[in-house]
Amino acid sequence: MASSSSFTPQPKNFEVFLSFRGEDTRHGFISHLYHALCQRGIHTFIDDNLPRGEEISVELLKTIENSATLIIVFSKNYAFSTWCLDELAKIVECRKKNQSVRPVFYNVDPSEIRNQKGEFGKALTMHEEKFNDNKKVQRWREALHEAAGLSGWDYKNSCDESKLVQKIVEDISKHTLKKMPLFVAECPVGINSRVEDVLKCLNVESNDVRMVGIYGLGGVGKTTIAKAIYNRVSYHFEAKIFLENVREKSETNEGIIHLQDTLISEILGGMSLKVHNECRGTNMINKILCQKRVLFILDDVDNLVQLKSLLGKCDRFAPGSRIIMTTRDKHLLSTFRNGVSTSTYLVEGLDENEAIELFSKHAFESHEPNEDYLTLANRVVQYAKGLPLALVVMGADLYGKTKPEWESTLNKYEKIPNRDIQKILKLSYEGLEDTEKHIFLDIACFFKGYCMNYDMVVDILEACGLYPVIGIQKLIDKCLLTKGEKQLSMHDLLQQMGREIVRQESPDNPGERSRLWCYEDTLNVLTEDMGSNKIRAIKLWSPEIKPTKVQLKAQVFRKMKNLRFLVIHNVHCHGRLKYLPNGLRLLDWKDYPFSSWPSNFCPNNLVVINMSRSRLEKPTKQICAFKAATYVDFSYCELIRKIPDLSMTPNIKHLNLSHCKNLVEVDDSVGRLDKLEALNLWLCNKLEALPSCLTMKSLISFILFGCKRLKKFPNILHEMKGLEDLDLLITGISELPPSLGNLTGLKLLTIASNLTLPGSIYALQHLDTLILLGNITFPKDVEIDGQPLCNSHGGFSNYFFPKLKSLHLFQFTNLSEIDFILNCCCPLTLGVLEITSCTEFVTLPESISRFERLNRLGITNCDEVREIPRLPKSIRQVDALNCHSLDSQSLFHQFREIIGLPSNLPPCLGVTSPHSFTQSVPYPLNRYEWIQYHFVVPGDENEIPNWFNHQRVGNLISFSIGPEFPTIALCLAFQKEDYATLSSVLIHVDISINGSKSTFRASTIYSTEMYGHLCFDCRHQSSLQEQFQDLNLGDQNHVELFCETNRRMTDFFMAPNIKAIGVHVECNCPQPQNVEALGLSMDNYEARSCTCLCGAQTCCGCLKEVDSTHSAGRASVHSSNLEIQIISSDTDGGGSSLVSVPSNSGLPMDVTNGSEFTFGFDATIGDEFDLGSSSINDDSDFSPYPQSKKMRTT
Repeated sequence: MASSSSFTPQPKNFEVFLSFRGEDTRHGFISHLYHALCQRGIHTFIDDNLPRGEEISVELLKTIENSATLIIVFSKNYAFSTWCLDELAKIVECRKKNQSVRPVFYNVDPSEIRNQKGEFGKALTMHEEKFNDNKKVQRWREALHEAAGLSGWDYKNSCDESKLVQKIVEDISKHTLKKMPLFVAECPVGINSRVEDVLKCLNVESNDVRMVGIYGLGGVGKTTIAKAIYNRVSYHFEAKIFLENVREKSETNEGIIHLQDTLISEILGGMSLKVHNECRGTNMINKILCQKRVLFILDDVDNLVQLKSLLGKCDRFAPGSRIIMTTRDKHLLSTFRNGVSTSTYLVEGLDENEAIELFSKHAFESHEPNEDYLTLANRVVQYAKGLPLALVVMGADLYGKTKPEWESTLNKYEKIPNRDIQKILKLSYEGLEDTEKHIFLDIACFFKGYCMNYDMVVDILEACGLYPVIGIQKLIDKCLLTKGEKQLSMHDLLQQMGREIVRQESPDNPGERSRLWCYEDTLNVLTEDMGSNKIRAIKLWSPEIKPTKVQLKAQVFRKMKNLRFLVIHNVHCHGRLKYLPNGLRLLDWKDYPFSSWPSNFCPNNLVVINMSRSRLEKPTKQICAFKAATYVDFSYCELIRKIPDLSMTPNIKHLNLSHCKNLVEVDDSVGRLDKLEALNLWLCNKLEALPSCLTMKSLISFILFGCKRLKKFPNILHEMKGLEDLDLLITGISELPPSLGNLTGLKLLTIASNLTLPGSIYALQHLDTLILLGNITFPKDVEIDGQPLCNSHGGFSNYFFPKLKSLHLFQFTNLSEIDFILNCCCPLTLGVLEITSCTEFVTLPESISRFERLNRLGITNCDEVREIPRLPKSIRQVDALNCHSLDSQSLFHQFREIIGLPSNLPPCLGVTSPHSFTQSVPYPLNRYEWIQYHFVVPGDENEIPNWFNHQRVGNLISFSIGPEFPTIALCLAFQKEDYATLSSVLIHVDISINGSKSTFRASTIYSTEMYGHLCFDCRHQSSLQEQFQDLNLGDQNHVELFCETNRRMTDFFMAPNIKAIGVHVECNCPQPQNVEALGLSMDNYEARSCTCLCGAQTCCGCLKEVDSTHSAGRASVHSSNLEIQIISSDTDGGGSSLVSVPSNSGLPMDVTNGSEFTFGFDATIGDEFDLGSSSINDDSDFSPYPQSKKMRTT
C-alpha cells in the first residue's frame, strides 16, 4: 500500500510513487528505499498513516496520475490487499498514458505473479469468494499479468538488499533526469501563443513524419519556444532529443562527432556506441531512428552539413516522428526537405503589451512599470522593438537604478549598443560572405532612413558589383532584412549593430570609417577636411528645421576617390566645388547651390541623380552623359526649359520633372525610352509640347496634372499594356486621340475639363478607377460586338468598363451624363461611388440598387440632393457631408434594415458609470479598425432616431449587457463651435466591458464643418466577441463607450466636441417596475427624443414639458401621463430644484443643482432602476479651445 505522511486533498506532483504491502516491507526494504530516494533529491510518495477502507480514495488515484515513475513492490502478501490491487490496476492504466512503471520482485517469482500461482493465486481465489464481482477481480488478474511482464528489479533473500536499493536509486535518477522538463525562461512572456502556433504545424497526433523550421532574428526567442514545445509534447514519443547550440558545437569535425555520439546515446536510453567518424555516425543514426518514434530538436542550425550529419535521411524516420530545428536561415529548411513534410514558422517580436510586461518583470520585478518610470520604460520598449533579448538584458541592466542613471544608460544605448545584445545579433552577420556584408552595412548605415525601395537599392548596389538580387535574398533568409511588396525593412537593433561594426573600424576618427551617417561626424569630416579613401558613403542631413549653413572647401572630396554614395539634405553649402569623385553611383544633393558641375566631373557611373531645386544654370547639359542613370530627379528646377535628346541615356526608369515651372518642351526621344516606367510632369504649367508619339513599352505612370498650356496628347502608335496610371487633371487638352484605346492596360484614369472622349475609350477594359472632373462627355453612338450601348428602355446591354471598381464624379452639372455613366458604363460589381460638388444633383438614380457589391457611397457638397433611393444590401459606408437638404431619417431607416437592427427595443436610461475613463487612451494611429458599418449624414442631437434606445448628452454613455456579446450601433452628434474647425477630424471611441478597455472605432472624417452631421457606426456581435475573446461575460456586464475627437499633428485648427451620443443595443439594464407611470411604453413605442430631467437623452411621448432655469442649464421632464411641476430657486452657489410628481406615480424625486441629478431611493426609480449615469449639461461643460477633447462631458 502506498501513502504519504502528510497527504493533502490536492496532491502535489511526485517523481516516484511507491506501491507496496505494508506488513511485508514497510519497516525494512521500503523504509530504506524511500530514504535513499529522498537523499538523492527524488520527490517520493509513501504512506504511513492513511486510513484504510475497502475503496481507494480519489485523492490517491490523482496522486498516481501525477507521479512520473510508478514503482510496484511485489511481496508475498501483496495480492491479499484489495487496496494494493486497486493501486495496481490504476498504475497499469496510467502506463498506457506513457507513465513509467517499474516492478520490484521482492522475494517472489515473476512467473507466480504472471500466472497467479502460489500465494497470488490463493489471494485472488479468496477475493472471488468474498466479492460477487467477477469483473473487478478479472481487472486485478489482468493488471498482475501485465505488470509481472515488465522489466524491473529482482530481489532474493540471498542478495544484498542495500545493493538493490542503490541500483534502483541510480536507475531512477537517470530516468528522472531524462524526464525532467527543460528550463524555458525565467519570465516566459508571450511564449504560449507562439508554442500553440508551432504545435498546429507539428500536428503530433498524425502518423506521418514532419519537420518544422522555427526561424527568426537572433534573440527573438526561437530556442525558448523550442524548449517549451519539448516540455509540452515529449511524452508522446518513445525517444526525445534536444541538441542545443548545434552551430557552436559543430565548428570542428570532432564537434560534429560528439553531437552524433550524444544523439545516439539519447535515443538508446543512455547506452553509448562510440562514434569514430562522421560518416559512420550518420549511418548509425539512420539505422537507429527507424526503430523508434522520436522527437528530435536541433537548436541553432546554420548550415546544411549539420543537418545531413545529424539527421541523415529523414524518410527513414519511424512513423509519427517529429523534427524541429531553430535557425536564423529560412532557406536552410527549403534546401533540406529530404522526403518529409516540412513547414516553417517565423517568430515575430513581442507586441507592445508583451514587451512592457517582459521588461517590467526584469526591471521592476512586476507585471508593469513603476509609474514614475513609465516614460523611460516606454523609451526602452520603443528601442527594443519587441526583441526579447534586448528587453531582458536592458531590464536586468536597469534594475534598481535611479532615474538619472536610467537616462544616462539609455542615452548610451542609443549611441553604443549593449555588448551582450551586439554579440548575439552579430553572429548572423559573421556568417555572411564579403559581398553580403557590404550589402548589409550599406543598408544599415545608409539606405535605412533614406530609401528602402527594393528596385532602387538593387540598381545602385548592382552598379557597385555586389550582386544584390541574390545577396539581399540571403539577408532575408537569415532574418537580417525583411521585404514587403516593394520596400525593404530592417530591425532597428540590427541597424544599430551594423553601424557599431562600422564605428569600430575607427572609433576615434570618423574620417577613417567606410560609411558616415551621423550628422555631427559627417560635418566634422567635411569641414575639417578629414576624408580618406576608406569612405564609401556619406550622408549629410541636418536635423534642424531650417537648413544649416556649411562652408565647404573646393577640394573637400578630393581624398575620397572610393566614394560611392553622397547625400546632402537640409544644408546650405557655401564656397566653390572643384571636385566630385567619378565613381559616384548615387548623388542626391537637394538645393545644389553651385551654378555648374565641377569641370572634371564625369557622371558615367551615376545610377541615381537627385538634383531637386538645384541652381544649375544648365542642369540638363550633361544629362546625355548619364549612361547608367535609372532614377533622375530635376523637380523644382526653375532653369530647365527643355528636355534634350535622351537617346544616349537609355536606362532611365524614373524621370521626375514636376514643378519645373519654366519647362516648355520635352524632346521626342523621351517618347521612345523603352525602360522608362514613370514620367512625372506635375504642375509644369508652361509645358506646351510633348513627344508627338509614345512607344514606351515599360511605362507604368504618366502624370500631366496641372499642365494648363498643354493642348495635345501624344499619339499611341502601338499597344502599351504596361501603362496603368494616366493623370490628365487640369490640363489644356480638349480632345484625346483615337489611339487612346491602345492603352489597354490602363487601371487608373483621371481626366478633367470639358473634354470629349473618343470612342476608343471603351477599349480600356482593365480600368479599375475612373476619376472625372467637370462635364466630361462620353460617346453614345458606339457599338461593341455589334451591340448598341443602351437598349430602347434606357437599360444596359454591355458594361463598357467591366472591371471598374471605383468611380469618382466631381463638379458635374449635366445630370443626364451622370445617368448615362451609372447606367451604361458601370458593372454590377462597382464597389465605390463618390459624387462631389454636383450642385444640380437632386437624387441618385433608382438603378443604384443594382450595384450588388457597392461598399462605399460618398456624396459631398451637393446642397440640392434630397433623396438617396434604395441602397444595395452590400453598402458598408455612406458619407453624406454638407448635403443639408438630404432626408436623413429615411437613410437611418435604410441603415437599420441593411444591418438588421430591431426597431422595437424599449428606451432605457442606462446604468451608473463608475467613471473608468478618467483619462483618454492615446489615439492609435495604426490600430486596426473594427468598424463594420460607418455612415455620416446631416443632422444634430435632436435628430438621433428614436430606435437608439440609449441616448445621452456628453461623450460618455454606459449600459449593461447579458452573457452574450450584442450588436452595438453608435450615433454621435457634434457641438457647434465658435472657432474654425478642421478639414479632417480624428474620431476615437473606446469601449470598456467590465473594466477591460479596447477600441470600438478609430477613423478620420474629412469635412470642414462637423456640426450639423450625425456619425453612425455599428459593430456586429461577432467582431466584439473576437476582440474580447479572452473576456468571460457574466449574467450582467457593465459597458461604457467613451468618445473623443482630435486633430492630426499637421492641422492647425481645433477638433469639434461630441455633443450627444445614441446607442442601439439589446441591454439588460435594470428597468423600473412602474414603466407606464414614467410614460415610457415598452411595446409600440413611437416618440421623439428629449432631454429628460435625469440628464439622459431618453425617448418619451411628450405632451407637456416644464422648463426650469438653473446653473446646469434648462431641464425638461417629458411625459404623456404625468403632471409635473418644477420649482426653481437660485442662490449664489447654485440653485436647487424640487420636482413634484403626482402621488399615483409612486416616484418622489429630489433634484440637486449641478451636473448630476439624484432621484430618491439611492438614485433609483422603483427596484434597482438606476439613473446614476444621467446628467444635464449645457455648453459650459465644453472647453472651447483644447487641442484634444479628452475631458468627460458628463
